[in-house]
Amino acid sequence: MATVVTFDPHPKKVVGKDPQSLRVLTDLDEKLEVFSTFDLDQVVIIQFTREFARLSYEEFVDRYLVQRLQVKAMVVGYDHHFGRNREGGFEQLQSLGKRYGFQVEQLGPFTVDGEVVSSSRIRELLTRGEVDKVARFLGRPYRIRGTVVQGQGLGKQLGFPTANIQVNNPEKIIPVRGVYAVDVRVGGRLYKGMMNIGHRPTVNFVPLTLEVHLFNFRNSIYGETVDVFFKQFIRQETKFPSLEALKRQLEEDKKVCLNI
Repeated sequence: MATVVTFDPHPKKVVGKDPQSLRVLTDLDEKLEVFSTFDLDQVVIIQFTREFARLSYEEFVDRYLVQRLQVKAMVVGYDHHFGRNREGGFEQLQSLGKRYGFQVEQLGPFTVDGEVVSSSRIRELLTRGEVDKVARFLGRPYRIRGTVVQGQGLGKQLGFPTANIQVNNPEKIIPVRGVYAVDVRVGGRLYKGMMNIGHRPTVNFVPLTLEVHLFNFRNSIYGETVDVFFKQFIRQETKFPSLEALKRQLEEDKKVCLNI
């Protein structure tokens, strides 16, 4: 039986040095969607608590992998560690495999463009807006899911009505401020668009906002849940001398985004 084992919440939210500042790349709902595209029999979600974190690696293997899942073979990453204080690793798994009768395979580093893929590296790329490279590392575009909320209507005044997005999971990493070419899924359909992440410096500095303009789209979608897929960073957030200058720049941004 092909099984994926994952944890919720993220272990660093429970035992990390600064759990409040942790931002996730992929939340549980998104993980389950990704897993659904694989040929799996089941996904096992283990609740990660402080009590669970105190288990030794031997206890984890015995209680969860052997007794509950009756593991016959397992695959782990090259840098995988587990159990209390991360004391368990590939060698310990091999030893326990001989004891309990299961096989263990270790995968080597996964590379893209000659670079080792890791969550820390992807986080770094998002802080620089390199969402096209993030997509290559993930094998899919980076996504944010959120609810469309009421905005101030400035975009509509400029001829670029926007949907203001309130991110559903506040722990999700937000890419660096700027303008992006995106695809947006609304009601099962994809639309091209451009997203601005920032503080609207031309008008007034407001709390960080995420607003997206959908091309060739006229419907009202207040209250709806949408998925934003990041394709490419277009430019940094800029303070323009006037709204007319901002509008001219938005016209140029639109041309760029339509060709991506």
